Amino acid sequence: MKKRVAVLMLAVVMTVLALAGCGGGKDSSPVVGTWKATEVEAMGVNVKVSEYLEQMGMGDVKMELSVKDDGKFSMDLMGQQAEGTWKYSGSTLTMTVDGSDAKAEYKDGKLTMEESGAKIIFEK
Repeated sequence: MKKRVAVLMLAVVMTVLALAGCGGGKDSSPVVGTWKATEVEAMGVNVKVSEYLEQMGMGDVKMELSVKDDGKFSMDLMGQQAEGTWKYSGSTLTMTVDGSDAKAEYKDGKLTMEESGAKIIFEK
């Protein structure tokens, strides 16, 4: 089961990197700031990112999202980096990289990115 969760999470990370992004927003949005992945959830199993990385044998690897006031963002997920633009509307952060969008929901001070039934949860 650990291997299946690990494979699903790797697929999520790769999909997020392939998608990431969206444009603009110079207001003081609640999503502006540096976010660190704290939890990974797949198939009803919730695991702390540190435990997930340990299971994957990855140790000290970054899983971070930086949303800047100038409408740009950067992301580093397990060594894979992406940069683009963002927009925030309602409770949805939309990030765009090379014309492809990825969405994250902001709720209760957390950002949650979901793909193929797996989630990565970020906190400031």
